[in-house]
Amino acid sequence: MQFEVMRCSAFMYMQRYMEFILDNYSELNMPYPFNVSLSYLASPILLNGEVFLALDDENEVIGAISYIYGTADQNYSNREVVQFQIAYLSKPHRASSVLLLMLQLISQYLVYIEDLIEELRFWSKPDRNLERIVNKRMDCAINHHESIYGSLHEYRIPFVKFQQYTSQFQQEQYY
Repeated sequence: MQFEVMRCSAFMYMQRYMEFILDNYSELNMPYPFNVSLSYLASPILLNGEVFLALDDENEVIGAISYIYGTADQNYSNREVVQFQIAYLSKPHRASSVLLLMLQLISQYLVYIEDLIEELRFWSKPDRNLERIVNKRMDCAINHHESIYGSLHEYRIPFVKFQQYTSQFQQEQYY
């Protein structure tokens, strides 16, 4: 099966992103009520972040990754931090190279646009398997937080480590 990875710049693709993540909302397993989850999922569109889609050879969305610049505690002024809001692949594609290719595209894009990114962050429910995978591959810091929604882990990965990880595999030059 062939697929294409792309950065979304047109409204039509932003709409496809929202439809895809809402169609798969129950599988996202987000720790927040729907209204809070929706604000996080839509924030890359509303806060001038970025959205990337993977499309199969029939032009169907099979994966999505999105991020915003900055963090809420800094009123999104700390643009040297990229915060992933979603990374999701449909089940048939989880064992494929689609996620890696999406991460490679993002790594190249962040260098191409010449933003001085220092760190990538993302949040999840505590998950030993995820911790093991991310630590093994990118040596990230994991901070535990208790919130009104329960336990959450914040993952912090230096951008240089992310670049090293994504560049160690064969890749297409997108930028």
